[in-house]
Amino acid sequence: MKKFSILGGAALLAIAGAALAQPPGEPRAQRPDRDADVTRQQVIERTDRMFAELDANRDGRFTPEEARARGEQRRQQRAERMFDRLDLDRNGSITREEMAQARAQHQARRGERGARPGGPGMRHRRMGMHHGGPGGPGGPGGRGMRGQRLFGEQGFATAEQFRARALARFDRVDADRNGVVTAAERQAAREQRRGRMRERRQRPS
Repeated sequence: MKKFSILGGAALLAIAGAALAQPPGEPRAQRPDRDADVTRQQVIERTDRMFAELDANRDGRFTPEEARARGEQRRQQRAERMFDRLDLDRNGSITREEMAQARAQHQARRGERGARPGGPGMRHRRMGMHHGGPGGPGGPGGRGMRGQRLFGEQGFATAEQFRARALARFDRVDADRNGVVTAAERQAAREQRRGRMRERRQRPS
């Protein structure tokens, strides 16, 4: 039975493609409760922790080079997770049967999501949305507008700048200015953003 070696990871991932979506029931990383209240102090602490992770050489500056390195690290981690999901018998190699099984499972899940009115994938495609983390398309490691806003003319971002941006976003959502953002305030902010996006799309070009 022909097998694909783990050394052929790049070609393997190109073949597997979207068939490697996270299977239902697999534990996800712990995330903050989206319905919980958030205080300004929590925003400061989370932002400082995030910056400490991004500032690889601990010089107080987050640079495009660090962003690209982090993006590559994240891609490698995703590739390893993808391989593990395909390697059903955990023997360090992947058979054609395992590949076909993963692809069939993904297609079944995609069909279920597509059957839901306004499923998340459908909304993102209609709105032309994409995700770009550090080093990704449009991300801070790239040449897009997001990278330009983050690093500016100085070519790096500091912890103070990270914190200021996070607090500015917090203040925009904190409608009653009491130093706490609630789930209701977050929902209201999302609705406002959607309204602005609809207005932009409806403007004549």
